[in-house]
Amino acid sequence: MARILFTYVLPLLLPTVLYFVWAAWARHKRRDEGAGAEDVDIKTPWLALAGAGVALMTAGLVASALLGPKNEPGSVYYPPHMDGDVIVPGRYGPPPETGSGK
Repeated sequence: MARILFTYVLPLLLPTVLYFVWAAWARHKRRDEGAGAEDVDIKTPWLALAGAGVALMTAGLVASALLGPKNEPGSVYYPPHMDGDVIVPGRYGPPPETGSGK
């Protein structure tokens, strides 16, 4: 769940959240300076925010692919399973030996 949050949700939402925080601060500052209502209105650059979110999401996916765990070539994934009363987590390992005798 944390991986999904950090590689998809956070990069997409972070630029928009930061923009809205900045816009609220800028509106407050302009009102304090005595600006009129039309001077306080700030247009939201939705395309730029979406582009920044997609760029951050892409960077996160590339980083997770490059920095994630590496598996040996030819390794096999063994899914999680129960061994008695214990859950054995999934793992990568060497392929099972075949007892064909040839």
